[in-house]
Amino acid sequence: MWGYLLAGFVIMWLLQFYLMARQMKHYQMTVRRMSNREGGYLGVGVEKKKLGSGTVLVLVTNEEGIVEECRVMNGVTVFAKFKNHHKFTGKHISSLYDEKWKNPLNMAIEKIKQQMNTATTA
Repeated sequence: MWGYLLAGFVIMWLLQFYLMARQMKHYQMTVRRMSNREGGYLGVGVEKKKLGSGTVLVLVTNEEGIVEECRVMNGVTVFAKFKNHHKFTGKHISSLYDEKWKNPLNMAIEKIKQQMNTATTA
């Protein structure tokens, strides 16, 4: 009896590890694909919650700060995937606001602004 419980626990742990690795690969592939542009900036914002769903938001802008692409991964499970979010497309980063994704959005915008400042001083 204990052997079956232990074997079940090990199988569930290995499955969790496999699914987590798949999600990380999906994250890396999405960020890599979004960063393969001729010009512009990429910002990633993350919000981790102790209870509730976490959020990863990825913004891509052109050199002027106009959003060209936005993807959001929102969820608590390893089955969460990035989804296109067109609400911000075509808008300047200074005008973006969304109460639902306030923290990850602000984090992504700050990273883009840092890259813009670095590019202008270089």
